[in-house]
Amino acid sequence: MNLHLLAGVAVLLILVAASAYRDALRNEPIRRHRMNPGKLPPVDEQE
Repeated sequence: MNLHLLAGVAVLLILVAASAYRDALRNEPIRRHRMNPGKLPPVDEQE
């Protein structure tokens, strides 16, 4: 295999992985910083 072909395949794999990651974030966003504290259950504070 020549080096250019190997580099091209590596770049394509990176682009496919980045695209899949973006689609996963779009479908199931993680919104920890946007959570409303009023909707969380009460926390039991025990020592």
